[in-house]
Amino acid sequence: DEPFFLYLPHSAVHFPLYPGEAFHNQSNNGLFGDWVEEVDWSVGQVLQTLRDLGLDDRTLVLFTSDNGGQPRHGAVNAPLRGGKGSTFEGGVCVPTIAWWPGNIPADTEIAAVTSMMDILPTFTKLAGGKVPTDRTIDGGDIWPILAGAADAESPHDEFYYYRGLKLEAVRSGPWKLFLKSGELYNLDADI
Repeated sequence: DEPFFLYLPHSAVHFPLYPGEAFHNQSNNGLFGDWVEEVDWSVGQVLQTLRDLGLDDRTLVLFTSDNGGQPRHGAVNAPLRGGKGSTFEGGVCVPTIAWWPGNIPADTEIAAVTSMMDILPTFTKLAGGKVPTDRTIDGGDIWPILAGAADAESPHDEFYYYRGLKLEAVRSGPWKLFLKSGELYNLDADI
């Protein structure tokens, strides 16, 4: 009956791999795939509960990851290069699914640069709050992107890729520069 916020951080599919017994041998990708199947089931339970309670049209669900998978443990980031711990696209470019029936258009696909840093200002605005102005907030409001607005753009003119505290790459528009090697990629042409 009251507004709520649920943060559900699955430890799956993180190494070591421990899918539940009911999910063993349920995929064609070993333990990693089995654990993906379990996460899929779990998210399905959350979505079904929202539907059963009649909250689906009043609830924004955001499903994402903090990094790309580790290929050595069964993750497939193809066609992207690299994986977890890398500042190549396979380590930082992750799929995100936003679901809010009646508010987010179905079958919408957006490739704008966004970040988990954008969640605070976006959710604050959607909840009717105000983002603090007495400190620097690195994220921006991505609601126009999620809502499928035709003119929606990333709130980031530049994006900085750190590995730990070390700046490894910088992106501006489609261009991504790796500082140490001097490699420059146009990500529109070469992901």
